Amino acid sequence: MAPPDVDPQRLERERIHALRILELDEENWGWNTAAGRIRRTRREEFLAAEPSPGLTVLEIGCGSGTFTLALARAFPTLVAIDVADALVEVARSRFPTVDIRIMDAHRLGFEDGAFDLVVGCSVLHHLDWRLALRELHRVLKPGGRLRFSEPNLANPQIFLQKNWPWLKRRLGDSPDEYAFTARRILGDLRSAGFVDAVAEPYEFLHPAVPPRAIGTVLQLERWLEGTPLRYVAGSLRITARRV
Repeated sequence: MAPPDVDPQRLERERIHALRILELDEENWGWNTAAGRIRRTRREEFLAAEPSPGLTVLEIGCGSGTFTLALARAFPTLVAIDVADALVEVARSRFPTVDIRIMDAHRLGFEDGAFDLVVGCSVLHHLDWRLALRELHRVLKPGGRLRFSEPNLANPQIFLQKNWPWLKRRLGDSPDEYAFTARRILGDLRSAGFVDAVAEPYEFLHPAVPPRAIGTVLQLERWLEGTPLRYVAGSLRITARRV
């Protein structure tokens, strides 16, 4: 049975948002600050863990290719997709040897069981989550895994950013994006047929932390992650396996 269609207006709003991303030169994500580079490296190491030339890997929401190069180096059989043609054009120009396609994550143009691993960074909260989750499950092989990094709705800043329209616009969010709690993610993954699901809160390092304060913040972060306050960390590391 074909998956249900997502609202086409939602997809168009994401394409329009892509133009805003390019206009801001991706500064709204903060990857190029001193703290932002640490955050980016953490995500690259997580998403590209256990590199293998034998795995077929799909990157969802590749955008302009922020994480695509690290993934392609770890997994040579990589396919990267994004719904926004403007972002795909930039990604292709940056990495011409990588298979990068314009595609809607809610309606993937791949056969059942095509991939060993599906990954992405800060993309699930842009999607109609349950519709996309069915497709991710479908294109994974039995035993295949997914691996994502997402904002944590339990974090006070993320909660305000996703629920206060003025702040949402001010920080460069798209109109439809939101965020998840770990509990919500785990419940939906299990309902969709995944097992060994983990949604681990991590990271208190904000991209705006000045370079001179990074060492102190990293020490504080290590302490916080050993306390119950870790549940309000800024991000979630998500893993699960298809039966």
